[in-house]
Amino acid sequence: MKTAKEYFDMGMERLKTLNPVPSLISALKYANEGAKDDVLNINGCANYQWGAALVDVWQPKQVVELGGAMGVWALCLLQYLKPENQLYSITLKEGGLEFSYVKDHYPNFHPIVGNDLDMENWEGVNLKQTDLWYIDTGIADDHFGEQLRKELDLYSPLFKRGSLILFDDIHKNEGMSRVWEELTRQGRWGLHSFYDATDPLHWTGYGLVVWNYYDDEHGET
Repeated sequence: MKTAKEYFDMGMERLKTLNPVPSLISALKYANEGAKDDVLNINGCANYQWGAALVDVWQPKQVVELGGAMGVWALCLLQYLKPENQLYSITLKEGGLEFSYVKDHYPNFHPIVGNDLDMENWEGVNLKQTDLWYIDTGIADDHFGEQLRKELDLYSPLFKRGSLILFDDIHKNEGMSRVWEELTRQGRWGLHSFYDATDPLHWTGYGLVVWNYYDDEHGET
């Protein structure tokens, strides 16, 4: 079982030989310039290219994204995720903007429009089989991190041992940082392997967690 730091290193090492920019920019042809600039920026916002590189070398069989928005992160992964591996993404209604950048057909992409706190939206999906989770639902004015805390309470029983959980915006505000601190205290939600990859993956905070890596404070599961 890999540590969170080893997953980080895996993606960074693959980026040394992989140039994902041409395929990612082609995939984002319907995105606005701001989204494209984020994807191109590996100076404080490298998570898009890093995520694509990680998926390319790892090939998780099932990926779940909470907070898909217009579909930028999903599109980046889909360029390197093999067709037999599935990506599920859920986002709230955004006046028709939800997944609006994803106009090409990807048979292994399953967009869901709805509240991720309503588990009925996952009908037919075995979330316990998920290898890679991406949580990007932080609310700008949620200073208490309540959305993330609710998601952890709801989804943590579904995280399988050894799965990789990616948390975006973990230092976006005081509330998000507080939830990240609660996670790293190795208490409320279990014993895990952590790595804070804010630099270089996202200046607003980026955390990697391998779920239940430890069976106690000293031993690897």
